[in-house]
Amino acid sequence: LVAEAFWMMEGYFVRTLGMHRVYNSAFMIMLRNEDNEKYRYLIKNTLQFDPEILKRYVNFMNNPDERTAIEQFGDGDKYFGICTLMATMPGLPMFGHGQIEGFTEKYGMEYRRAYLDEKVNQGLVDRHKWEIFPLLRQRKLFSGVENFLLYDFSTPDRGINQNVFAFSNRLGNEKALVIYNNKYESTRGWIRESSPKMVKHQDEGSHKLVQKTLGEGLDLHNEPGYYVILHDQANRLEYIRSCQELFNQGFYVELGAFQKHVFNRIEEIRDDQDGRFGRLCEYLHGNGV
Repeated sequence: LVAEAFWMMEGYFVRTLGMHRVYNSAFMIMLRNEDNEKYRYLIKNTLQFDPEILKRYVNFMNNPDERTAIEQFGDGDKYFGICTLMATMPGLPMFGHGQIEGFTEKYGMEYRRAYLDEKVNQGLVDRHKWEIFPLLRQRKLFSGVENFLLYDFSTPDRGINQNVFAFSNRLGNEKALVIYNNKYESTRGWIRESSPKMVKHQDEGSHKLVQKTLGEGLDLHNEPGYYVILHDQANRLEYIRSCQELFNQGFYVELGAFQKHVFNRIEEIRDDQDGRFGRLCEYLHGNGV
């Protein structure tokens, strides 16, 4: 059973009425309008109340009642940044008809055929194949909430940049970290501590709010000599960082307008006797190769 809910009633439909899924119009509207702080606040509240609700959201960028995705989000970095969030957040991603092809005609549900003779935007399709489809093949890693954590993005002036969405997830030995700046401006800062999340202990019948460091969220060793290699799906670069650094200082990153990092392959390694990985980490100084 899928519910169509508006005016921030999504949680009520899945929590109280028992719907399996609910269309999450806030995803489309708030991210399109760059009401980033409000949407982060919505996610934070859900994590503190009942994280399982996030699993039931159907996230989308257009539907038959709304303007097409390409009209609302364009076909550039902002579109692909928000599409990446749709593909990597808990819940269910839903693509509108003609979205991947870049069609501009708004289809009503009563339509029997298209009225415009539109050509497929092959460049847009290819970029989906390059950036989005590999993530959709990993939906098992991204769709759950048991290990999902949302992080604050701390800037050098000790503030929080609400325009940056940063979250991690795990499934078995698979780990992922996604970072996206939904604003036409550059920023830099650290990802270190997660937002509070309600954790239920079935055996004890108790609930408590838990916060974790990024190192804990990625289930890494907080010991000398351990390093983590992160493969970025967005730019095809690999990065190496000290695990202890992720626990203590956090993950430093610089982001341009609507820029993203999607670390969908994360591997922890232990330095060899010659200390080669430590020297490599120091040499690269956080840069990707």
